This record gives sequence, structure tokens and C-alpha cells, in this order.
Amino acid sequence: MPQRDAENLISKLRAMGEEGVSSFFNEVMSNDRLRSGFGRAGERFMANKQAFDRNVETVLDFVNIPTKKDVRDLKQRLDHLSSQLLNLNIKLDRILADGGEKKLMSVKPRAKKKE
Repeated sequence: MPQRDAENLISKLRAMGEEGVSSFFNEVMSNDRLRSGFGRAGERFMANKQAFDRNVETVLDFVNIPTKKDVRDLKQRLDHLSSQLLNLNIKLDRILADGGEKKLMSVKPRAKKKE
């Protein structure tokens, strides 16, 4: 029976049109009890969503599947490396254009950084 009531309510809302729906929701929101009920439902929904997201992240981590955040972080690192490589290519092109290979051969390699 509750599903039939919901279907009737939805069909009435469709028949009312945009102005009717707006009026309906204004009346619903003017009721303090309904408004607080919607607020509590929204808070519960957000809490459940956060718990669900944490659980999914835990499962993905357990089976060693990267999350969206992991992929975003990796993409950011790749973008940074790509820009560094582009800068290096530009510098190399300048060296080759200015003095050629002799200049390049005279450059001493840097000492490796200790990590």
C-alpha cells in the first residue's frame, strides 16, 4: 500500500506542473517537522555515504586496486615529470642549436643525489 501512495503522489506532482511542484515543496518546507525530518535524513545519508566510501577504499586497498585518489596522485606526478622532460628537451635543443655536440660533450655529469 505505501508504494501505491508514493506512485499516486508522484503522478499528482507530474500533473501539477512546475508551479504546482514549487508550491508543494514550499508548503512542505514550511512545516518544521517535515523540514527537520528531511535534515536528519540528509545527515544520515551523508554519514552512510562516508562509511560506504571508507569501506570501499579499504576493500580496494586490500585487493591492491588503486583508488581514484591514487590515480589522481599518480597522474599529477606524471604531469610533473612530463613537464620536466619537456624543459630538458628544450634546453638540449638550445645547446645543440648554439654550439652543437662539442658543447654537450664538455658538460660534466652531476653527482647522484643521495636519497
